[in-house]
Amino acid sequence: IQYDPNRSANIALVVYADGEKRYIIAPKGLEVGQIVESGAEADIKVGNALPLQNIPVGTVVHNIELKPGKGGQIARSAGASAQVLGKEGKYVLIRLRSGEVRMILST
Repeated sequence: IQYDPNRSANIALVVYADGEKRYIIAPKGLEVGQIVESGAEADIKVGNALPLQNIPVGTVVHNIELKPGKGGQIARSAGASAQVLGKEGKYVLIRLRSGEVRMILST
């Protein structure tokens, strides 16, 4: 976990199984040496990335993509988060820290 002078949030270096290395925004509670998973079957744990449709209602999330593969666009700065409120068809309702409720594509 490292300080990035260009961000208000810390970053974490992730080493993938194939040896590739990438940085992610480090969520609060992520520890050095912790295994981070990504994908639809990932467990609901700090640092794991998975589609909104697989996240239980009530879970606090961050770094949310508006379009799959485009990269996170919501709740990216230090301390920012959103809460999953419900699911309606192919959409998920999230509440932002501002209180705004948004409907986002769940994939």
